[in-house]
Amino acid sequence: MIDVKDLNLTLNGKDILQGISFHLEAKTPLAILGKSGSGKTVLIKTILGLFVPDRGSISIDGVNMLVDSAEADQIRKRCAMVFQNAALLDSYTVYQNVSLPLYERHANEESFIRSKSMEALALVGLESVAEQLPAELSGGMRKRVGIARALVYDPEYIIFDEPVSGLDPITRQEIMRYIIGIINLHNRTVITITHDIGELGSICERVIYISAGRMIFNGMYSELEHQDNEEIRNFLRNA
Repeated sequence: MIDVKDLNLTLNGKDILQGISFHLEAKTPLAILGKSGSGKTVLIKTILGLFVPDRGSISIDGVNMLVDSAEADQIRKRCAMVFQNAALLDSYTVYQNVSLPLYERHANEESFIRSKSMEALALVGLESVAEQLPAELSGGMRKRVGIARALVYDPEYIIFDEPVSGLDPITRQEIMRYIIGIINLHNRTVITITHDIGELGSICERVIYISAGRMIFNGMYSELEHQDNEEIRNFLRNA
């Protein structure tokens, strides 16, 4: 469960988030929409503790995330983010990239690390490229490695940041299929930041739309297309 109240953040003198409030029940898939630069990714990074808000509160599963505590630290370890550009380490093999979060969480049994890493790669159909370097992979394959790295430690919250941006239509469908599969497992809360609305109904129940740092829609996906807001209507028409 994520509870955000009156979140405000200023960076370099510019208001990035302005009065954002929402409540998300566990295991409810959410999509965050909005034009480029609207504050979508900054919102998620603030929730995960990468930015400290000027005002407001954030709690996950009842834990105050703005207090430096062991509890908040443990919650963050149960969250994973799949970055837009995959953010793989170029000098590490695919296997090393995927297994890294386990070492960061102090796993020390090699057989366990090997088993979990190969299991995560199998989930995205990439166990055969475990010893290759990221530079040897296509853009879509690198995205899938990023997904495997997020899945390897069984997080309860997974955030996808523009997961299909820059991909060709066939690869886009493939990545969306993996995201839908993760959502259908019903054991994680999946949040997707996206411009792509082609599969929106399959990846979310709830939608938040952000415009210039303000939340102008927070509701069910089925309600989105009935909104009178001109920006939302243009977004749906042109996305």
